[in-house]
Amino acid sequence: METLKRDRSPLGDAVALLVCGVLAGILAAAAAFPLAGLFGMAAENSIQSFESLPTELTKPALPQTSYVYASDGETLITSFFEENRREVALDEVSPLMVEALLAAEDSKFYEHNGVDWAGIIRAAVANQGGDSQGASTLTMQFVRNTLIYSASTIDEVIAASEDTYERKLREARYAMAIEESMSKEDILEGYLNVIYLGNQAYGVHAGSYSYFNKPPSELTLAEAATLASLPKFPSYADGLLDGEGDDSQILDRRNWVLQRMADLGSISQAEADEAIALPLGLNPRPERNECVDVATSNWGFFCDYFREWWAANPAFGETERERISLLNRGGFRIVTSLDAELQNEASEELADEVDVDSPEALGSVTITPGTGYVRAMAVNRNYSLDQTDNGPRTDGDDSKPSNYPATTIPLLSGNEEVNGYPGGSTFKMFTMLAALDKGWPLETRIPSPGQYASQYLMSGSALDDSTSDCQHFTRDGERYGHWCPKNDGSWSSAPLNMWGMFGRSSNTAFVRLQEMVGVSAAYEAAVASGVDFYNSPLNEAYENGTIDESQGTFTLGLHSTTPLEMAEAYATVAAGGLHCEPLPVVQIVGADGAEWTEAAAPQCDQAFPEEVAYAAVSAGRCVVGQNAEGTQCSGNGTAAAAASGFDRPLFGKTGTADSNRSYWFIGATPNAATATFVGDPDATHRENVATQSLKTSVKEAGIAILKDAVRDLEEEGWPKPSDAMVNGENLTSIPSISCMDPDDARSRVASAGFDASIASGRFDSDCKEGEAFGTSPTGSAPDGAPVYILVSNGSGYEEEEPDEDESSSPPGNRD
Repeated sequence: METLKRDRSPLGDAVALLVCGVLAGILAAAAAFPLAGLFGMAAENSIQSFESLPTELTKPALPQTSYVYASDGETLITSFFEENRREVALDEVSPLMVEALLAAEDSKFYEHNGVDWAGIIRAAVANQGGDSQGASTLTMQFVRNTLIYSASTIDEVIAASEDTYERKLREARYAMAIEESMSKEDILEGYLNVIYLGNQAYGVHAGSYSYFNKPPSELTLAEAATLASLPKFPSYADGLLDGEGDDSQILDRRNWVLQRMADLGSISQAEADEAIALPLGLNPRPERNECVDVATSNWGFFCDYFREWWAANPAFGETERERISLLNRGGFRIVTSLDAELQNEASEELADEVDVDSPEALGSVTITPGTGYVRAMAVNRNYSLDQTDNGPRTDGDDSKPSNYPATTIPLLSGNEEVNGYPGGSTFKMFTMLAALDKGWPLETRIPSPGQYASQYLMSGSALDDSTSDCQHFTRDGERYGHWCPKNDGSWSSAPLNMWGMFGRSSNTAFVRLQEMVGVSAAYEAAVASGVDFYNSPLNEAYENGTIDESQGTFTLGLHSTTPLEMAEAYATVAAGGLHCEPLPVVQIVGADGAEWTEAAAPQCDQAFPEEVAYAAVSAGRCVVGQNAEGTQCSGNGTAAAAASGFDRPLFGKTGTADSNRSYWFIGATPNAATATFVGDPDATHRENVATQSLKTSVKEAGIAILKDAVRDLEEEGWPKPSDAMVNGENLTSIPSISCMDPDDARSRVASAGFDASIASGRFDSDCKEGEAFGTSPTGSAPDGAPVYILVSNGSGYEEEEPDEDESSSPPGNRD
């Protein structure tokens, strides 16, 4: 190895020799006297720094890599680290590796007491001749590296690494003290874990995998010598893992280590010669760090959700910064809930339906009911920071890149950049849950006209911008109109029970049902199921008590939600009303082997009574065409055709947001719930995103992914709804109304114990215009429930023709 030369003047050399001689004398004396003798020879300010060993030396806490695996516990998703390191015990390291390191760094390790005094003197004298020789023992290197890697400030790093006699004296003192308190094996183990081996590999475990993709226990002689050559010269390996760089320097150094081992008798000369003849034989394993470096690109969105979950979990620290630091330094083994096979299948299914270069995002999330385990998060996008080739934004905002085909925005779980997508008719589930919970049975029958003049009023700019208003009137000088939703295609029907309402997705019947239970109750059901309404005006309206008057569109899903939330919410129903927070992990094990059981445990609570959830499941089976026992479907379910080949118990819901801003299919079995959607993340409320073709893609992809999700799971079912949920309990009959004065009809219904009022608008009937002809709901209802009196528009009324005999007989001559 080429020695380094220094330029010196004669005077400088003389002074240096004098200083070196004094230092050598001090060090030699220190070797002969007790440790306290060194204190007597050092400066007073140095004495104070040696009074006690730093904690980081006696109990070093080195940063270690956290590894994140898929649910099989073997498939590596990625890792998180500040320094790529994983601590190992000495017995997990090949003896060849130990011998190679000792040969390269400290052949007298088992002979000295932490400091090689003769070596220090020899190096000091040699350095004055222009050579550069080191004299640090393995123990002293352990001290220096541990202090550097445990430093929390730049000043501490400088103090541990600066090239001064004071630092070297301090290092020597610490080394001798450590030799008194630690065994040689413990010191050697610590050294093996702290050394830097280039290419971001800290410690022998990381080095072994980074260069040879194997554990350190399996290193060959040549491989061990290669790693042993790197602590002093880590730069020799620069570029080699990428197939670039010059390997001559590292080969020379490796061969020197091998010959040194032979000279010391660790191996035979024949063994050394055989290893020297071998090429480097590098077999690098990519060291993945963070979510942009996942093993498979479509896992990035799940990885991002996992990281956000960790950062928000108080089990890992008081602040987000502390939690992420723990992840990057804690050396965890984390087994996630990600089903790698299902994730890959879902990604392929979605990309086959809608290309990654499309501005429309087709995505899907699968959750396990009863635990909240997130099994898949797939979308037709590339998770990447490189967005140079992205397409133009659909919202016209060129100040930021679009999200296709590459993005790191959490399109499936949402954040401040993407709050979600309009939920459409999937929100009808929450209105139905609220009604069932309030005692309205499945047999509740509500008219389903083509258009319904609701009780929700519109005024001002809302009225001016609306295309869904009718029944205008003026009050106190201000113009008002009723919000008048329509069924898709303006279809109408006789009164429908909840099976029919939900299966056929009647807008008008569900708006009426929402009026009966209140928007606040439907909102509470959504929140209990798992919808957060991030940054939504719904939360403020609920808090200030205006939600029932101001948010009448709730049940039709004009407000935004995410696929993760909707999978979570429908999983709550599938699990018999047991709500579980989405959970991306199944096991967390610390570097010390202790399992963080509580942090990885499902967080669940009973959001609804089981009988309420199972009644909702029964109605949801009509959507997918499953008229199971206890279920009374009518008409064609909105997803019956797409689900016809699904041969397990299933319920679900489709949802078209207003003006086709998004489209959804959510399907669930007792052990898997999948929410699939199409929308535009660039402009989440852009109209006409969901074409008929994309709606078909959503349903077909959703069913296919759910089939994959349950393929290896046992088939399970749900109990039929109870009689109380079907027919109700302690219900009161609603008086019949037939072509009578509205006020008289209201009085009759109120007398029966209901909160009676006259519905706004006029409806088709056989009665005269202005006459009351029926109620909403019909049949029976809980005592005190709101009941609306329906007034005829006269469309079906016909004047009775007089009898021919009577009309032709003279007056007074009738029998």
